[in-house]
Amino acid sequence: MKIFGILVTAVLTATAVNARSGLSNIHEPLNTHENFIVAHGWGPERWGCSFTRTQVHESGSGTMITIGKDSEKKPYSCGELIHRQDRLGYGTYSIEMIASNIVGQVTSFFLIANEDTEIDIELTGLNNHIGWMNVWHDHIQNPVSINLPFDTSEDWHSYSFDWHQDHIVWSVDGQVVLNRSDIATTPPDQANYKLVINSWAQVQPEINIDWAGKFKYPKDGRVPKARYRNMSIEPIIQL
Repeated sequence: MKIFGILVTAVLTATAVNARSGLSNIHEPLNTHENFIVAHGWGPERWGCSFTRTQVHESGSGTMITIGKDSEKKPYSCGELIHRQDRLGYGTYSIEMIASNIVGQVTSFFLIANEDTEIDIELTGLNNHIGWMNVWHDHIQNPVSINLPFDTSEDWHSYSFDWHQDHIVWSVDGQVVLNRSDIATTPPDQANYKLVINSWAQVQPEINIDWAGKFKYPKDGRVPKARYRNMSIEPIIQL
């Protein structure tokens, strides 16, 4: 499948060596959460929801995260899974997702370290034909929107990023959609990287409204949801 979108390229200054690091490959079907921390009772100040265990659901076909109304702190409740493996490093990170089609709901998969560096794949209900690939570093985000030839809310698709010492490559359904070497990342030996899955609701119209839209709970009985399965981590080392 050919993916149409924005391709950012730059000269790569080194070649990655696909030798395995000390970490083993990890594959999580996501039909159980025994290897994850299920976030509960908190959420970023700018969001319209707080993480609540009741919104994270196991099933034989993977994980579903819903938006609810049982938060004691925010207008809505949402969900997040944090993999228990810490000290993650360079490698390939992938997942299959079905995004929410509710305006204001975000479907996310990302690697994060101490609020210092974050590598993101984010899908929003405002436009289900766009994927957002982003790098946060030094409190600055550098998002790129990728036009996709399918509706992200209708079926399973694979989303991944390859993190190398000097560049990051994002792929959708196995096809490269973005290659960046213009944004620095903190080396893994200097920060504790964790892998996170979450879905949340944006209600503040002044924050990223053109990116995700303002969330309003559906009045037609629909439950806002995002679905995830087959998360994997394949570590590499850089020489």
